Amino acid sequence: MHIERNINSIIAIMIMVLTSCSQVKGQISSTQVNDELGTRIKMASERLVFGKEPEITEDFLLACITLDPKFSRRFTEYSGDQCGRYLSTFSRITVKGNPIDLHNLVKKIVATQKPDGRFGNAELIFDPTKLTGNHMALLWGNGRLLTGLMDYYAVSKNREALMAAEKLGRFLTGVAQSCMRPKIIEKFKTMGAMGFICFTQITDGLVKLYVQTSDQKYLALAGSIYKLLPAFGNQHSHGYLNTVLGVMGLYKATKDTIHLNFAKHIYQQVVSSSNYLISGGVPEYFGEHSPNNCRDEGCSEADFMMLSLELWKATHKMDYLDRAEYCLFNELMFNQFNSGDFGSHNIDEKSGFSAAHSQGRCWWCCDYHGLQAMIEAGNSIVTVQNGAKQLNLYCCTKYKDADIAFTLLKATGNEAIYNLEIDSCGNSEQVLALRTPSWSARTSVLMNGKETIVKPENGYVHLKQVWKKGDRLTINLIYKLQLITFDRKSLSFAEMPEKLTKAALRYGPYLMAVDDIYSTPFMAEPSDGNIIYLQEKDLVAGKVEKARAPLTSNLGEAYLQFDYKHEGYYAIGKVKMRPMSEVTYGPLPNVQLWFNFEKK
Repeated sequence: MHIERNINSIIAIMIMVLTSCSQVKGQISSTQVNDELGTRIKMASERLVFGKEPEITEDFLLACITLDPKFSRRFTEYSGDQCGRYLSTFSRITVKGNPIDLHNLVKKIVATQKPDGRFGNAELIFDPTKLTGNHMALLWGNGRLLTGLMDYYAVSKNREALMAAEKLGRFLTGVAQSCMRPKIIEKFKTMGAMGFICFTQITDGLVKLYVQTSDQKYLALAGSIYKLLPAFGNQHSHGYLNTVLGVMGLYKATKDTIHLNFAKHIYQQVVSSSNYLISGGVPEYFGEHSPNNCRDEGCSEADFMMLSLELWKATHKMDYLDRAEYCLFNELMFNQFNSGDFGSHNIDEKSGFSAAHSQGRCWWCCDYHGLQAMIEAGNSIVTVQNGAKQLNLYCCTKYKDADIAFTLLKATGNEAIYNLEIDSCGNSEQVLALRTPSWSARTSVLMNGKETIVKPENGYVHLKQVWKKGDRLTINLIYKLQLITFDRKSLSFAEMPEKLTKAALRYGPYLMAVDDIYSTPFMAEPSDGNIIYLQEKDLVAGKVEKARAPLTSNLGEAYLQFDYKHEGYYAIGKVKMRPMSEVTYGPLPNVQLWFNFEKK
């Protein structure tokens, strides 16, 4: 039974060549053993740089804009999509030994641009009476490439890239009126990955083009396009949510609350619907009865997590941060394969996720978008709010700005204890704000070994003083055990009835799962009537029986063990539960998230 991380991942962790991510006023990097987010970023980035079958070469990337049949591959009709995603991703991260030079790649991309500014098929005429799915596919790819060029320009200030982006912006502006007609919206609103969302998602790139050029026509077009987004329903969730991310960019550029309120409204629709999964993400397609909403998708999960983060940064409401974190630690990390790829998994509405006949590793889109989301999560570990350095996510990191530098490390892989050590500080008072997450029953903070008595304010413990090098804060997080009913009501153990059917178990920030590789007997047929017993005397005392985790796990504190009775057998056995994301590190199993519980 394979439950250990593969040897390549172990070597990668030990080498510790990870990302450096810039943020407001400071630099953070994630480089430590016991660092789950850093491990994931390394897996994903090295897959794109060094992975094979397919190997991401320049010719492979350029195939959708050169349309060279020699390099035939999937989805070339989405012209510019993969090039744009590559630029967006590797403008955020540098991987030592990458054989692709980003600047040379941009030169080759720009060289393929058509006279009218587009990339890809020059024969597609944007006559409103002749628009087809292929027209929408080209708009999608060109929109992603516009975003990529602008992300690259933001860090490189390469004039050639900006000129190409402006030329592309003029092309998109020129065809917009053909695409904005009511008949076109109606025709394409539910056509999935070739639907109207292919047009609305160009909002993102247009906003970034406006930010760099101050050209009002791009701002005006972006502000008119997103309002045409069809009513929440049967659409490709990646395109839908990516459009709303563009709206958040529009809000940041203008501070017009009309844009923010639109994004908040769409977000609330999503989380209030059956399309918001127990795992913290969304299906590949929105819609109550869509035949295609039976899978998740890495791009969609990444979009939902990033949208949650953007709404939190704009509103400072902790619900958004809570959902971003929950999506990151559960759905998005579960979505990643042991190869580092992101992609799709079959959703079993009544159980959890089922093993597919083939692996949905989506190297053409999800690999890039999933990595971008994890990098954005890394940028959000520490933020600055009113001068205070806020620790928002409990992930290993190093932080440095002009005022202070510190390192946050997890103490061990088997305890939810973090040590924050001051690396340097000036002579002025500095505020460190440590989040007290809702999933922690008790968050205690020791300062140089002595417990602090500071009441949390707005979800943070604020510690203000003149710090010295070597000062240490020890943060102990006591995970809360919660039960979530099938209709999404959260119950504490004390609120649980004697018997509870179809419920999920959350332990701290993690959604707990049983899978048929790590806990084979539990899922043996028949298993629908299996009962997991929760020991009342132990749980009242705050005790949870722990299971032994693999030595290589970063989440050993969240491996649990319970008594259970199998539907097809009279004896009491032991079932091991672990965070759903841990299935990444082995063969793809069936994953159960819904269970029957009884107090004992």
